[in-house]
Amino acid sequence: MIKKVISAIVNAIAILMVLVSIGILTFGAAGGNALEYVSQPDYIESNAFENQAHQTMADVFDYIKLTDIFEEDGKLNLNQIIAQADVNGQNVSYSLDYLIQYGRSMGYYFDTKNQLREGGVATVTKEMDELKHQIVVQYRAYMPNYKQQSPTDGQMSLGTLTKEALSHLARYYAVKSEFDPARTNFYFNVIYQKDQESRVYTNAPSLSEDEIRSLPKYAYTDSSSLEVISDYHDLPQDLIMLLQARSPFGSNCQYRFSTGIDTSFPVQDSFADASQEYNERRENSIIGLTLLILSSVSFIVSLVLLITWTGHGAEQSDRKPHLLPFDHLPVELRMLIGALFGLIAFLVTPVFLSSLENILGVIDNWSFWENCIRFLADYFVALPLTLSIVRSFKAGRLWADSLLNGTAGLIGHYIHAAEKTTPKIFTYVLFVLPNLLAAGMVVTLFVHFFQAQSLRAFLSALGIAIIILAIDCYAWRIATGLSQAVDEQVKAERLKADLITNVSHDLKTPLTSIISYVDLLKRENIDNPNVQAYLKVLDQKSTRLKTLTEDLVEASKASSGNVKIDFADINYTEIVEQALGEFEDKTSAAKLEMILSYPEHPVMIRADGRHLWRVIENLLNNCCKYALRGSRVYVDVTEDTETGTAACTIKNISSRPLNISPEELTERFVRGDVSRTTEGSGLGLSIAKSLTKLMDGELVISIDGDLYKAAIVLKTAARDTNEG
Repeated sequence: MIKKVISAIVNAIAILMVLVSIGILTFGAAGGNALEYVSQPDYIESNAFENQAHQTMADVFDYIKLTDIFEEDGKLNLNQIIAQADVNGQNVSYSLDYLIQYGRSMGYYFDTKNQLREGGVATVTKEMDELKHQIVVQYRAYMPNYKQQSPTDGQMSLGTLTKEALSHLARYYAVKSEFDPARTNFYFNVIYQKDQESRVYTNAPSLSEDEIRSLPKYAYTDSSSLEVISDYHDLPQDLIMLLQARSPFGSNCQYRFSTGIDTSFPVQDSFADASQEYNERRENSIIGLTLLILSSVSFIVSLVLLITWTGHGAEQSDRKPHLLPFDHLPVELRMLIGALFGLIAFLVTPVFLSSLENILGVIDNWSFWENCIRFLADYFVALPLTLSIVRSFKAGRLWADSLLNGTAGLIGHYIHAAEKTTPKIFTYVLFVLPNLLAAGMVVTLFVHFFQAQSLRAFLSALGIAIIILAIDCYAWRIATGLSQAVDEQVKAERLKADLITNVSHDLKTPLTSIISYVDLLKRENIDNPNVQAYLKVLDQKSTRLKTLTEDLVEASKASSGNVKIDFADINYTEIVEQALGEFEDKTSAAKLEMILSYPEHPVMIRADGRHLWRVIENLLNNCCKYALRGSRVYVDVTEDTETGTAACTIKNISSRPLNISPEELTERFVRGDVSRTTEGSGLGLSIAKSLTKLMDGELVISIDGDLYKAAIVLKTAARDTNEG
């Protein structure tokens, strides 16, 4: 008992520690990169540093672009013409200063991070701007490649233009602040030259290119060789493309690009902040992962121990499972109780957090805490429920005490009883349905009895229950007798099939010896013509006996369903054409003219090609043996889209009178000629019928006078919906 309590306490603490470790990894190692923080102890060599360096290099090109737009002689030029527009047919130019003033009148301002914000004191509303200040923009300094495509292209309000321009100005302030030499550890020097003219962009005028490249982390390239010299693991893939795109002289100019980072971080900039944050997150990642591993192991071990020990008595020798009162409830009812508790936890958790927020204030990361509380509530309900199910399993009562078992047994009883008496339609309509209706009436009458205290309802319910149970009992007794008779019949059929198979197998060995010795005798130079005639008869009869034995085995397998069927999509026309080609010599020898007709489109069926070939082969063999010599045999391949089937129909005129029914033709050892003078085994049609049935098809034989017709009907393959 004590070890169970200790295991439960350890399990509860462990699951709480798992959630704590997940919280540490979620908030202390944000971004889901805990393993990366652990595997990369040095921030300078980490992916995080490389990504930040790449982004900062990309910002250099924003610096180049925006300084060209907004600066003149190294200073912000408020008189710079930023945009030109058509205003009521007049060309109007807008300076940077004008747009700043107009933006201020609309309540735009920059925050401490140089981001454009709205909501300041406004004298011009957005409605007034949209109504009174509509313009058609023709030129924007920050979009030098913009071209007006139509008279209405570029139509907007002055406020929209102002917001667009000020967003670029905000970005200008941001990159200027980012690359302020007094507040950054990142230094760059970009020089463009064309002819005798050059332009230098740098945030470190006191440092030469060599001094920048001597920093611990650097990158250098120029237009002469396009070689990139760097001690980074990788560089932005579009570096060269950006260098060419930001050239103030257009294409075909020379450039040199140098960047460097002082990784001692003497200045408290974004790199220094990121390094400090990285180290903190790495520590949190190590703590979180260690705690997660230890708590997970403790959780798993304690859970295994609880599952192992639950249901055992206090005495070591007592191995008999002990069930609690709750364990005697059906397993479905126990699971329903657990689901209800889960639903209650789902609904109550937000209310609980809202109440807690009223006491403690605003709760950050609401969804995380909500999920944690719901998980704990569900787990501490699911654990006892799981242990209860384990105890039932150990006692062997899990399935026996389930509602599903009782329902399945009842339904199985009904279906089994009814199927033994009549077809399945009777099962559902005349057996199960009355029982369900009777059960519904009994439940309704009992409900009425409890609500209205009606003795009449109680007696009616009891009477209906007794009557339906009596009918079921009587039907069950009838079904039991029928079931025994059917089982005996199935057993007899199986024994017959096994007998045929075993006898056929036992005949093979002596028959093989007979055929072999007959073949040896044929090779001897025997002059006596009578002996040669005897050998010929022996050869023919032994070969026929071998064929009969093989057909017996195959017929037995096919009729018992002991044949493997490999379904595939088959072109019915192609396989029929191939079969006719194989039988060309035989049909010619029998003086039969084969006439084939089929649709122009492929007729695709779902069948087993090997077994289908055997069915067609048997039917064509019958034609060669029994069709009237010098007659025509018609082979038609047709498709019925309504029924989803395709058929190969073979029609011929019999050489002998057909004094037998189509049903008898497909029985074993039956041929159309009563005298049985041909060499056939009488199993061909029986095998063909069985194989066709195994392929979910039907072999239909009809006789009209001397006209014999056999149709192999199979299901068509599913058509591809993409076909035209």
